[in-house]
Amino acid sequence: MLCIYSSGKAAFQKMGRRAVGLALVGFVFAAMPVIAATEVPPPIAATAIPAAALPVRAMDIVYLYASPITSVFFKENGASYDTLKQHWREYFRPYGGSYREVSRTSLLAGLKPGVLVLGSAILLDVQERKAINAFVDAGGSILATWGTGARNGKGQWAGYDFVEDLLQMKITGKVTNENAEHFLNTFGDSPLTWALPGGDRIFLGEVAETPLRVDSPRLAARYFDWQRYPAAKSTNGAIAFLEKGGSRRVYFGFAESSWEYDDRLELPKMLDAIMAWLKREPSVYKAAWPNGDLSAQLLEMDTEDKYFNAVNFARDLDEAKLRGTFYSLTSVATKNKDIVKKLAEKHEIGYHAEIHFGFKGKAPEVQQERLNKMVAEMQDIVGVRALPKVTGFRAPTESWDENTEKQLRKLGIRHHVVGPNASEDRMPFFSRSELGVGPEDALVVLPRTQMDDLNYQKLKLSIAEASELITLDFDYLNESGALGVLSVHSQNYAADGLMAKLTPPYIKRLQQHREDIFVASGEEIEAWWRARDRVTQKVEKGPATKLVFDVRSPGNVKGVTFFVTHAVAEAVLKAVKPTKPDTPQPELKRIDAYRSAIIFRQELKAGRYEYSLEF
Repeated sequence: MLCIYSSGKAAFQKMGRRAVGLALVGFVFAAMPVIAATEVPPPIAATAIPAAALPVRAMDIVYLYASPITSVFFKENGASYDTLKQHWREYFRPYGGSYREVSRTSLLAGLKPGVLVLGSAILLDVQERKAINAFVDAGGSILATWGTGARNGKGQWAGYDFVEDLLQMKITGKVTNENAEHFLNTFGDSPLTWALPGGDRIFLGEVAETPLRVDSPRLAARYFDWQRYPAAKSTNGAIAFLEKGGSRRVYFGFAESSWEYDDRLELPKMLDAIMAWLKREPSVYKAAWPNGDLSAQLLEMDTEDKYFNAVNFARDLDEAKLRGTFYSLTSVATKNKDIVKKLAEKHEIGYHAEIHFGFKGKAPEVQQERLNKMVAEMQDIVGVRALPKVTGFRAPTESWDENTEKQLRKLGIRHHVVGPNASEDRMPFFSRSELGVGPEDALVVLPRTQMDDLNYQKLKLSIAEASELITLDFDYLNESGALGVLSVHSQNYAADGLMAKLTPPYIKRLQQHREDIFVASGEEIEAWWRARDRVTQKVEKGPATKLVFDVRSPGNVKGVTFFVTHAVAEAVLKAVKPTKPDTPQPELKRIDAYRSAIIFRQELKAGRYEYSLEF
């Protein structure tokens, strides 16, 4: 069974916020019950199987381990292990008979291969550890959370070696309240967290079970503060994964108590995708970006004071053969008509209002008057056909409201770039200011969640420090499958300006990723987002064996991509065969060990498309 988006939502809604109240370190272990100390285990039945001999079929059974000594430890320290386990019980309720809660005796007796959840099982004795290792050696999958195995069977501190060895990773510290990195940011289109948009920001709360930091080459999410400040890579890993010897393993650095702060119910969606991966159920899903690209980038200039510096930015873009967008303050642009017309030969010209004052909270009639003046001034610059040509907008000081969006749409504006406050993820979205306006007509909103030149100036960084930050920012945007918006201001792009020094190396990094980043102007990203929305995928229960999708009128969709997760690493998708004659044949592309891409480079018309998948 492949559960997409739904299996845990209702259960999560039933859960109230309850503080478990147990810190990972600093407690004195109380006396353990006799059963935990004296229970004689039966022999472990599971034996290691060579990876080549392991089955590739999906596993149906899911186990939740109920650690008796962990339960006592929590109780003796005034907390409840059962409260943490209850989150899993609620999530797995729709699984029915395929879900089991297992005791220590059952674990030591040997479990049939499936997915074993070790939910914050802090105490594990020697025999439990051996049984878990035998389980993974036999091809079982593991999902461990927080401090699993951090203490031994007597409650003494043992360190993180157990989960570190299971995942081939390192735990590098704790996320303290001083760090304020209480937000999980997931990777869009990744094999584990594809059910959420790129860079989705999920609040984990400030809980007693302090989240742990992970350093691993295989991550599916990171911790950030609200602003997504690009901290060092070795310090902010949150979800790690590994496939080894036929066993799949996932680790959450945070405890189940954090789930209670997930007001938007994003974690159940993420868990559905992760469970499918652990169960070796291939998943097929619509990608965010065209032609197999993994992320997107808009390079834009707020063209205001010192308008002539726009020529410097255009030169850097032209040398890299990239197209950018110049959002122009029309009262200044009217004095630089020749520059505007020169920029328009290769790049997009957008609006940045008529004067540099925000719109938020202003009366609708005031906003309308200002925007009409803006359009009139632009017509004077580029001609009476300015309106169908200039379709992008960026509000001064990122100040706008619902009335601004309504007026913009009436004027023929198709997209606008906003600040980081507008979205919990790092992806485009359709304006919600006007109910009943569909995706073909609604504004496409492009959130700037990337640091801009004003941020760098405020931090008063050296060139070397700023270069390190902007590189980290790029890497994080790319790995999360997000939209990057690098915003610079004309007054800050003189030859000796900070951004004039930082941007060319940044552009060179983009060029190195030409094969997997969609670098485009604002209007091109907007047009793609509308085209992508016309594609509706039909998702069926069970491992992916076919791809079925509809293209809504007017069609004209080119580059749409679907990712397919592999049941086993490197077991790539071998063929995608149409089930009807005269159906376009897509291109297959290996993305990494865990994903393949199905790419429709040709233009698709409105209609239904069906394909069978062969691995």
